[in-house]
Amino acid sequence: MHGKKTDLKNIALVKQLVFLRAHIDVHRIIGLNVDAIRKAHVSNAFVGYLQGSAHDALALCICKIYEASGRNDLNSIPGIIDSLPTKKPSKKQGVALREFGAKYSNAAVPVEVKSFLLVTCGLFSGLHSESLSRLKRYRDTIGAHSDYKAKKTPLPSHAEFEQLYEFALDFYNVVADAIVGAGPASVPRMTGPGLVQVLKSLGVEDPQFDFPPDQ
Repeated sequence: MHGKKTDLKNIALVKQLVFLRAHIDVHRIIGLNVDAIRKAHVSNAFVGYLQGSAHDALALCICKIYEASGRNDLNSIPGIIDSLPTKKPSKKQGVALREFGAKYSNAAVPVEVKSFLLVTCGLFSGLHSESLSRLKRYRDTIGAHSDYKAKKTPLPSHAEFEQLYEFALDFYNVVADAIVGAGPASVPRMTGPGLVQVLKSLGVEDPQFDFPPDQ
């Protein structure tokens, strides 16, 4: 088992992932059901508030998860990597790291844990740099501050949100299982299905939970 600091940081990360999962689902479900919600005469003000809150929250949450640990000792992915010592992986760690790396464009053989994770995360962040930059700009000018010159622009696509979420979850799992040795916790997906049930109770007919498979 690795040090307590890495474990605590990784626990904080999965708590953020629980929130992120909920924010993505709420934002998507409302967007998919706008017309049906209007036909059911559900309060536009309330639904707009709910989706707007999810919109802001998911931008803030993704930034928390991916932000570099510079001036502050963060519970972000980079912050967790910073907490690791420089060491060779065990056999089990090597297998887990190699599987994680292969999924995210790093085909190298892991010879050192911290550097391997750093390279893998760097490759992923590089491929998604435009989306991460847009989210950070939104967070800095609108989400966390009120910049006079800022214009509220669309965030990245839901497909991009899902990729950012999936990578962070995979990172959490490999750290929890292979590095900390505590076994990963599951991330419940209750808020989205709960919202669908609420919409049904308000008279929304057959509310959609997700995009059709071909989208």
